[in-house]
Parts: sequence; structure tokens; C-alpha cells
Amino acid sequence: VNQLDKKYQNEIPNNINILYEKGHRAVESLDKSLSNNDIEKAKQDFLLAMNSFMQISRIISQSSEKVIVVSVSEKSNQNLQSKLDRLEKYVKTLESISNKHKIEQNGNNFTTAYSLIQEIRNQINTNEDSSKNIDELNDLIKSIKNEIRNSMAEKQSNSIKNFFEKFLAQIDQKLMQAKDLGRDEIEIDRANELIIEIRELLSKNQINDAKTVYSELKVVLKNIGISVKIT
Repeated sequence: VNQLDKKYQNEIPNNINILYEKGHRAVESLDKSLSNNDIEKAKQDFLLAMNSFMQISRIISQSSEKVIVVSVSEKSNQNLQSKLDRLEKYVKTLESISNKHKIEQNGNNFTTAYSLIQEIRNQINTNEDSSKNIDELNDLIKSIKNEIRNSMAEKQSNSIKNFFEKFLAQIDQKLMQAKDLGRDEIEIDRANELIIEIRELLSKNQINDAKTVYSELKVVLKNIGISVKIT
């Protein structure tokens, strides 16, 4: 029999929860800022949301490799039960995050996790081999973390798309004004082509490629005499 987390740190879920709250509030504020055409505030909200979600992703990645790691022969049953207590608290925190922020989990992941924890407790008490259940619990918790990570990635992606689209809509208007003013039509056509390309990339979730094309668009806009504030 093997496995109960040697290096499990109880504060990690709380860190995730705090960062998620910060990121979630920033996303909500970003939506309001964009609706109110408050570009500077939108930029601040955007950066705060991205920073929060990236920190969460990093924490989850660093803590996702091992949930249970310790030989029963090296630890008493009481210590193993104590490890399970902390592990159960960890699962409850993940469940709280999922419920509060409406993160969908496949099937009955949390119900299954609690059932496995109870079964492992019973096996420890009766000195049965719990390695199979421990391995299953490990895999299940990794799956739960992946669902949370994927949800954050989706929120990050949606925030970026909304942020881009707001600016692209403004640029569309400025390009029409530039055309009415008789600015360079070749450059204006090129800018419109780049905007179409950016929107296509965003629709495919190719965010980094969209940023690269946007950098090119900024140069063209500068040639036309249009200034933008997004970086």
C-alpha cells in the first residue's frame, strides 16, 4: 500500500479561492468598463484578470502531480487518517470553488471523491490494501483540477476576445472616418484585412497569433494617422 501527500499544503486551496475571486471580479468589472467605453479602466481590469488566472493556473499545475504519497509502513494509521482529513478539506475547497463559480464537473466527481475517501478510511482501519482506491482518488482529483483549470482558461480567453472586439469595433469606426477624410485607401484596406484576420484567429482561440497580427495592425493604423491605446 502506498500514497498520501507528503507535501500537501493546506493553504493552497485558499490561495486559489482568493485569486479566483479577484479574477472573477475583474472580469465582471471589465464587462462594465467596456460597456461604458472606459478604455483605461478596461485595460486595468483586463490585466488584473489575466494576472489572477495565470497565477491560479500556475498554482494548480504545481500542486497537481501528487495528492497522496506516503508508505503505510512508514506512517501510523492515525497519521494517514490525518492526511485524509486534510485531503478531504482540500476536495471540499475545490468543490466550493466549482459551485460558487459554476464550473461544471464531469459526472459526480465530488460525490465519488468523498466516497473514495470514506472507503480508504475504512481500509486503513481494517489494515486492508487501499492502493487501488488511492490511485483512483489521485486520478479523480487531477480531473477535477483540470476542469477548474480549463474553466479559467476559457474565462481568460473570453475576456481577451471581448477586450479585442471592443477595440476592433472602435477601429472600424475610425477607419470609416479616415476614409471619409480621404486618407490612404491602400492602408485602410490593409487595416480592414488585418481586422478580419484577427477576428478569424480569435474565433479559433488562437490568441497569441491574434496579438501578433494586432501588432502589425497598429503599424498600419499609425501610417493612416489613427492612434490606439491597447498594448
